[in-house]
Amino acid sequence: MDQPSLKLDALIFGGGITGLWLLDALHRSGRRAILLEAGNLGDGQTINSQGIIHGGLKYALKGRPSRASRTIRDMPMRWRRSLAGEASPDLSSTIMRGEYCCLWSLPGIRSRIGLLGARIGLRVRPRALPRNERPAPLQSWNGPVSRIDEQVVEPHSVLAMLADQHRPRCLRIDTRSGLEFTTSAAGQVDCVRLLNPETSTPLDLEPRHVLLAAGGGNDALRRSCNLPGKAMQIRPLHMVMARGNLPRLNGHCIKGTAPWLSITSTLDCADRVVWQIGGQLAEDCVEMSPDQTIDRARSDLSKAMPSLDLTQVRFTSYRADRAEAATGSGTRPDGPVHLLEGNTVTLWPTKLALVPMLSDEVMHCLPEPGRLDDDLHMLHDWPRPTVALPPWERDLAWTDMHSATPASR
Repeated sequence: MDQPSLKLDALIFGGGITGLWLLDALHRSGRRAILLEAGNLGDGQTINSQGIIHGGLKYALKGRPSRASRTIRDMPMRWRRSLAGEASPDLSSTIMRGEYCCLWSLPGIRSRIGLLGARIGLRVRPRALPRNERPAPLQSWNGPVSRIDEQVVEPHSVLAMLADQHRPRCLRIDTRSGLEFTTSAAGQVDCVRLLNPETSTPLDLEPRHVLLAAGGGNDALRRSCNLPGKAMQIRPLHMVMARGNLPRLNGHCIKGTAPWLSITSTLDCADRVVWQIGGQLAEDCVEMSPDQTIDRARSDLSKAMPSLDLTQVRFTSYRADRAEAATGSGTRPDGPVHLLEGNTVTLWPTKLALVPMLSDEVMHCLPEPGRLDDDLHMLHDWPRPTVALPPWERDLAWTDMHSATPASR
């Protein structure tokens, strides 16, 4: 009996925002594409992200235009059109954390210079926020507070929207025992054999192109495609979350020429406000323990918002890795990166906001769609991946500000 096979224009590995955005673009262009995910959709970088559609604030604070700031500064408008349903993909049902971010700085000449750079270098520029329109913890702030129109999305919501639209084209796979590559040269993938995780039924896929969009998993996939290593770097973060009697707030507190604290807020399954806290804090605390990191976060929040009452607030932390194209120096790449080797394309968006740009770049390097039958009936019995839980819904230990003893969920 012949082995069942399916010819594809593109086979995508990785069900984060990059893979799903590309799947949507490929499908709309008339190309036959399938996405493979070994875990949950968005596991890793996407679901752990704060959802800020950056316009280059971090780069503009340096006070001089850079390639990175020029690359990213048009992205808020690109996302805004999709979120309004005016461009593809249609993300108009996305749950929004906020339509803008607040921007304020600690006292000091370097911080003021940083804010001046933001006003000069950004396409979406900050505007003064009247005191009565500020979030409660910033109404008594003795200094300027601005509004920067960078939207904040709920990453889980974006993933769920795209997954619902493309469920027939998303498959859950077992990479340990149910995945085999056949290559004829470095990066030239002729066939990918899958085993159905539930029935062990084999299936051969014959893709014209293989797209690796698996974040930290790209390194292992590249080896399976007979490609060299050292193309990727990992930059870790140690993020903090706060939960309790907190207002809704999205914003950046600037210290010197960097976002010292980047805060986004959401609601958990019990309708409690949860803050995700990143920025320089998350980079500085990589080598610290959770308790040390939480102590640092409490101290920083008290300086950034002196009127904020933290007595009924609980904290936890989680670690997240950013997988990026290697730069040699370990610094962040200036923009999205894709490497075309054979018929394999390895993808790193660098930041959530840059995913549309990366998708456009990849679409431009692919050939016209083949004349393939769009019947995917042989995939009917395959299990489908579900969207990953956000970090605040995981089984983490939360502590109050008076004790290092874990508090109950």
